[in-house]
Amino acid sequence: MEQNNNTLKSGVTLALDTVHNWANGFYKILPNFIAGIIFLLIASGVAFGLRVSISRYFIRKGRKDLGRIVADFSFWIILILGILIAMTIILPSLKPVDLLASLGVGSLAVGFAFKDILQNWMSGLLILLRLPFRRGDQVSVAGAEGTVQRIEPRATIIRTYDGCDIVVPNTTIYNSNIIIYTSQETRRIEIDFTVGYAYDIRKITDILKKSLVQIEEVIKDPPPQILCWDLGATSLGIKVRWWIKSEKSQEIISRARVIQAIKEGFDANDIDPTDPQLIYYQQAKPPPVNLNLTRGIQEKVKMAQNSPPEVNFSVNDPEAKREKMESKNQTLLPD
Repeated sequence: MEQNNNTLKSGVTLALDTVHNWANGFYKILPNFIAGIIFLLIASGVAFGLRVSISRYFIRKGRKDLGRIVADFSFWIILILGILIAMTIILPSLKPVDLLASLGVGSLAVGFAFKDILQNWMSGLLILLRLPFRRGDQVSVAGAEGTVQRIEPRATIIRTYDGCDIVVPNTTIYNSNIIIYTSQETRRIEIDFTVGYAYDIRKITDILKKSLVQIEEVIKDPPPQILCWDLGATSLGIKVRWWIKSEKSQEIISRARVIQAIKEGFDANDIDPTDPQLIYYQQAKPPPVNLNLTRGIQEKVKMAQNSPPEVNFSVNDPEAKREKMESKNQTLLPD
């Protein structure tokens, strides 16, 4: 019994000594602990102030998304450095070299664990630095087509034309071909249709030109183009091209108005743009050939040989000739 009491007393004494040593150690490092906490608070304030300043600066420059990524990155760098320095203040036995080595190993482990997140973050940063597109641009990438709402650190938000939001990872955007419809103020659209060979192509062209002139959305320079594009078995293929402002709404409105104007122009001149081949398939016998009409067409063709049709290109047309920015002496293909 007495031996058990002595054992209990020695255990209690050991526990009290341990607590006493902890208390003495805490009192010794208390000034360092207070100094470390104060330094950490100052570092946190500096990091927060730097993030706010960077965000406001980029907002003034019109680069809000880039400012968000740079501000967050700066905030965490300052905060992590503040934590490391605060630890060396609280525990002087810790060496900065050891902390940096541990941080390097930890960063490698974090890099493997969050590989996709880091790739998307870097892709987002590169996209914002190079700025191939901006908020409000209408783009098509990786099967998603719509208006860019914002570029986040992980993904880009694209709102489709039917009102849905698509989240596209920044890595996918960075590694894909992107069509930016609104990168320029204007762009060109086109439609194709056919008319029978019996119709006067000069009259068709004139009708098409007059139809396009009355459409407000069709830009006058570069001018619209009516091109004879294909000699089919039973009909002539015609391509109509015109320029509009870049927005998707302009494409929809102008296409609808141009097609309606062409249809009304054809109706007013008794022209049916239907491919005659569709009619031949439904008939047991081909329609009789109008020899007078054929001779008239031949005479018009002979007259047209002296006055070939004109196809005009504006200097603003991307297909027009451009001055070369570099001489061939600076390339791999010298003269």
